[in-house]
Amino acid sequence: MPNSILLFALLCTFFIQTTFAACVKSSDKFIPVNKYYTGIEKLLAADLHKALNKLIKGHKVFKYSPCVWSILKESDVDPRNDKNVIGFYTRRSIKKSRQVSGAGGSNDWNREHIWAKSHGFKNRNQFAHTDVHHIRATDVSVNADRGNRDFANGGKVNKECPKCRMAGADTWESPDLVKGDTARMMFYMAVRYDGNDKSKTPDLVLVDTLTKVGQARFGKLCTLLAWHKRDPVSSEERLRNEVIYKWQGNRNPFIDHPEFARLIWGAKCGSNVAAAVPDDKTLILEHIDRIESELNQLRNRVMAIE
Repeated sequence: MPNSILLFALLCTFFIQTTFAACVKSSDKFIPVNKYYTGIEKLLAADLHKALNKLIKGHKVFKYSPCVWSILKESDVDPRNDKNVIGFYTRRSIKKSRQVSGAGGSNDWNREHIWAKSHGFKNRNQFAHTDVHHIRATDVSVNADRGNRDFANGGKVNKECPKCRMAGADTWESPDLVKGDTARMMFYMAVRYDGNDKSKTPDLVLVDTLTKVGQARFGKLCTLLAWHKRDPVSSEERLRNEVIYKWQGNRNPFIDHPEFARLIWGAKCGSNVAAAVPDDKTLILEHIDRIESELNQLRNRVMAIE
């Protein structure tokens, strides 16, 4: 082999090894959540957006396979059965062993990019492609049905996910139970990726219109803000945020501080979306059954860890 070819091969190997980490959790010093955002809590709009971007970028990046699979098996585990994961939209418990990369059966699961990868990062060397803060374990058929549709309300009931709705090839409505989860992952992506770092990912922008494949834009912003308010942060989300923090070394700010979403985008949606206040009495009453269920799940997971 000519020296030039050998050198090129070595450089490629070095690049791959240094850019995408082995499947080992981040070695960054753990920062308690009450200190993680020190100095930025009083910022507004564009200043807050910029400060959060600076805070959460530079995280550890993993290979799409096998690492993302490994992380999802921990972050999306079924709290009642550690051999299973929970499908994001259907909330169905699926055996971890039923993971598939391509087409699969009705009982299989794969990796759903909540911010569809066709909107800015189709290639695996783009950091957003492997960022687990917005990748979820999902029933294969439901993932295929959701495709790259924008998020909005309305449409026909999905056969595989009766609590999901889809309007032609345009929009997808997540079930009530994960509407807020969906929104907060989208907010994370719009803040994390601004096109100005080494992530090979363009500036991802949330808009309040329908978008097209190939655009680094996603809709609908005001719908997502409404979902964020209606479906408050759950204990399941908080626990998942901690798991991914231990792997990637960064957090989803909109789980820790729900009010950040309104401070950044609220003005664009006017009075249609009020402040997302976690202790809103109406919302607590609406979700009391969910909270009790999640507390039981959290206790089970803590006991399993101990």
